[in-house]
Order: sequence, then structure tokens, then C-alpha cells
Amino acid sequence: MEMLLLLSSIFLPLLGLISPNSAQNLPDIACPQYFEYLSFNQQFIGHISIRHDPQYEINELFVEFSQRGAYQWDFSGNIALLDDQETTKSRLRDGEPINYRVDFPIPSFPPKLTQIRLNNMVLCSASGYPRPKTAITLMHSLRSTTVPLAFLDTRRVTPGANQQWQFGPSVQPQEQTIYNIEETQVPELATPRPTPVVRPQANFSSRVEPRPELIDQSLSTVCGRERAVTTPLIFQGEQLQRGQLPWLVGLLERATDNALIFFCGGSLISSWTVLSAAHCFRFPGRDLPASQTIVSLGRNTIDIVSDGELREVTQLLYHDEYIPFRANADMVLIRLAKQITFNDFIVPICLWNENFPLQLPSGYKTYVAGWGADENGNVNTKFSKITDTNIVTESDCLREMVRSLVQPNTICAKRNGAGPCASDGGGGLMLRENNVWLLRGVISLGTHKNNTCDLSRPSLYTDVAKHIAWVRQNMWE
Repeated sequence: MEMLLLLSSIFLPLLGLISPNSAQNLPDIACPQYFEYLSFNQQFIGHISIRHDPQYEINELFVEFSQRGAYQWDFSGNIALLDDQETTKSRLRDGEPINYRVDFPIPSFPPKLTQIRLNNMVLCSASGYPRPKTAITLMHSLRSTTVPLAFLDTRRVTPGANQQWQFGPSVQPQEQTIYNIEETQVPELATPRPTPVVRPQANFSSRVEPRPELIDQSLSTVCGRERAVTTPLIFQGEQLQRGQLPWLVGLLERATDNALIFFCGGSLISSWTVLSAAHCFRFPGRDLPASQTIVSLGRNTIDIVSDGELREVTQLLYHDEYIPFRANADMVLIRLAKQITFNDFIVPICLWNENFPLQLPSGYKTYVAGWGADENGNVNTKFSKITDTNIVTESDCLREMVRSLVQPNTICAKRNGAGPCASDGGGGLMLRENNVWLLRGVISLGTHKNNTCDLSRPSLYTDVAKHIAWVRQNMWE
């Protein structure tokens, strides 16, 4: 072990002399975004640069190679962290790729990469050499008490660890509230409910719903105004009645057994468009298509057999600056398959415009709502809740959060003991101006401590006002 450490310390100063792929006839690389060969004096090593899965406390990396020829080695290679401990901790904390060095059994004759696997997920693969050949498998485990921007999963975190996490799907499907989409009448449901039996897929566009009284369909005159119930002025929040915040929608994932699983919130901004967080649909290891997404509207509950409407989705439009585990542009526009008719229980929220201030002062009152985890340990609440939260200035937020996460296009807000939690992601940060509600932000990132949300520190939101031109240009009206 001392020899390996010494060799590593000798090698690091030489990195400036190493040039990628400087030798002739190197093996083809199946995934150059993760792997490259580095050479020095015709001796080769491998360099792996890969982001860690935010759901895991222990990240297990498996790398497989194929070597021409049949060999029996005492040393079959080695994989180790390339950076020092403090640099690796910093990169983990900031959600940046982790760098690994791979030493080969024959440094002058490097093997061909055939697979990279992180936490049993295959990231890339390629065929090996024909016989005679020798297979090489290397493995590295990296444990961290600070997992960057991970989804909240109480079964995988270290008690007492102070972690960054991203609002979104928080647990495995069997622990979430699951409903069968074919049922029309059910008794009151408990949480969690067993996975339903497989049934034929429902046609949501033809489902018959109660018809509330229709209202003015002009977006500018109807947006941001509650009609059936007026909200007075998520965690320790107040439960919403049906008709309060009628732009609040629930996003449901259609599982392989045709069940629907709640995973995020969103805001209706037109008769065709919902605005939510990009991370709800896409991050390393997840890419949920529009065809598997259902939007629940006009409900204060995630029970889809209650009064309300369901819509299938035809398109997801991601902000072109979206980067996983960053709140700077964590936005996605969702196109509904069928246009919504506004009524007492389904109304869009108004978008920010130039008549309202761009810079919000410290302590400015804002609001968040959703069905996310609560103080009683429930993964989701059956009924949506609302709480107020206060703006934290950028300078103050920089002192409480990871500096790289606080950007000009993000907003910080907090209220001790109350705020958004896991699967509240995608919902709106709302302002109330003269009894008209405005959408100012999208719930994106928060902190986690002691197996729950750390609401003593700010939550991070994508600032919709800073992206208003993109939203208006791309939304469907």
C-alpha cells in the first residue's frame, strides 16, 4: 500500500506532460465522454471522468477490459482516485465528475475498454477481442458522507450527514402511493397502497369528469386568480382545499404495470402548457419520456379518482442550458395532449412581467405548495399543502449554501421549519400581488440532514423571471 501511494504521488506531477491518445493504433473507445488513454514515454494509463449517481451513498464503479493474448498475471491492473482527497471531496460536493486513474498490466500495450458500470447501471459497452484474449475486471468503491444534490432516500443516507439533494422522485415505487388508472370508485386510500394488478391502459382524453362552471378563457384576464376558494394569508404547512391554487398540477409516471406513480409538481401557465423542473424527468440514470407522463389538474389530492382532469403529454421541451444538479436553468415545458378549458378549479398562474420588481429584497414573502414529504415521515401527503417562505439575498445565500450552486439565475428562500421537501420539485415559487398570483421560480434544490429535509437552510429555485423570454417564446398557448 505504501508503494502504491508513493507511485501515485510520483505520477501526479507528470500529468502536465501527458497527452491524450498520443500513440498510434490505440483501441477504439466506446465512450470517449467517460474514458480516454493517456501516455507518457509510450507507457499508457486510463483516465475515467464520471459524475456519481446522486441516489447512492456508496458509488461502486466496475470497469472491464479485453487484452489481446492469453495471460495469467499476478497484477491484473488497478483503479484508483486520480485527485487527492480534498479535491475529490470538493468535486463530490459540487456535483462535478470524479477522476480515476486506471493502471494496466502491460502499460505499453493497453487493453480495450469493454464496459463501464456505475452502481449496476451500464454506461457504455463494446465487444472484446477475439480469442486468444484475457478479460480484466477492476472495481472501485467510493463512500461519501456528502452526496451532491441527491434525491432524498432515507434508506441510503448516513444518519447525521448534511447533504445536498434535488427535489424529485424520492423512493422506490413500492413505497409511493400508487393508484390503478381504471378504477372509478374506491374507498379512501391509505399510504402506501400495494401495487395494483395489471389492467388495460386507460384513454385519459375520453374520461368523463364533472363539468365545473366555465369561466373567461382569456389568459390575461383569468391567470393567477382563485375563484372557488381564496387562499388566506409542505412542511408544517396548511392543507389546501380544492380550488385553491388551481394552477398547481401533479405529475404522474405511468409504470410498466399501467399504474400511475406521483413524482413531481408543476404549474399550469396556459391552456396547453405546464412548467416544471427538468430534473423531474432527466438526470443521470433517468430519462422519462413524454409518453409515460400524465398530468393531474384541478385536484388538491394525488388520488386520481377524485374530481379533476387528467391529460396525457405529447412533448417535453428542456431549457437548453439545463445541467443536472444545478438550479440555474432547471426548467421543462410540458405540452398537454388536449387543450384545457379553464373553470373554477383549473386556472393558469400569471407569469412574471416587467411591471413587477426583478430584484426581491431580503425577507420578501413568497409561497410554495405541493404534495412532498412532511414532518411526520410521509413520503407524500395525500392533500397538497402551502407554506410561506422568505427571500434570502444572494450574498446571504452564498454563506449558507455551496457557492457554486448559487448563481445569478437562481433564487434562495427559506423559513425555519417549513418549506419544500422531496417530490415537491417542479412546483412554483409564487408571489401574491394585489390578490393576483405570479410564478417567480421553480422548486429545484434543497439540503438534507438527519434523514429529512434541512429547512434551517435556504432552498434553491430557478428564477423564471430571468428566463421569461425563453418561457414566452416556447410555451404553447
